[in-house]
Amino acid sequence: MNVDEILNNCQAAIKYDFKNKDHLLEAITHRTYANESKKKMKYNQRLEFLGDSVLSLIISDYLFKKYNTSKEGLLSKVKSSLVSQKSLADISKELKLGDFLLLGHGEEASGGRYRDNMLEDLFEAIVGAIYLDSGIENAAKFVMKAYNKRLKNLDIDNFDKDYKTIFQELIQKKHKTSPIYKSYEYHDMFKAEVYVNDKNFEYGIGKSKKEAETDAARRALEKIEIVSNTIKKNRQNKK
Repeated sequence: MNVDEILNNCQAAIKYDFKNKDHLLEAITHRTYANESKKKMKYNQRLEFLGDSVLSLIISDYLFKKYNTSKEGLLSKVKSSLVSQKSLADISKELKLGDFLLLGHGEEASGGRYRDNMLEDLFEAIVGAIYLDSGIENAAKFVMKAYNKRLKNLDIDNFDKDYKTIFQELIQKKHKTSPIYKSYEYHDMFKAEVYVNDKNFEYGIGKSKKEAETDAARRALEKIEIVSNTIKKNRQNKK
């Protein structure tokens, strides 16, 4: 696939057509590719710097207006989570942005295309490129679309609580009892099983007992949500 095809496919993936495709080319070009190129090329580190600030402003503006009674400390934590390396890498994976990254041979061979730090930088660079190409409004449209599911499912009231606390409060309210965790070594990891009313409800895996129990609580909450959504759909279908 030549560079023009990569640029066109990338535009289709992000649903934005650049007025100046040089901005997008710079955004998807890694330093190693530029260094190996026979001609002088710009690479994405400067756009990454710009995109980081643009993204932070867009997310901060959204949270400030949406949650107008929340304190700045909580909003800061929520923003940090939304623009974390994991969040940006996950969004890049959902959009399959790694497929369009131009890398040097060594970086390509070492699996750099799908590393989280690479995908984080790529997303920020694309945000910066859209901002340069047509301003903050279109950059915000792109970011809001990319974050749509995460912002829709954002539970800011419980954001400061960890999974174990949320699950415990839910079980106490519904069953008038507390979940019990049983943890043990599992290969080179730890496995935790969470019980409700002496019944094994879910399990989790982690590098420590704490991580395993947190994972068990997270899985349990996801299980409850799936069951709840299934019941709602069944009720709607019967109407």
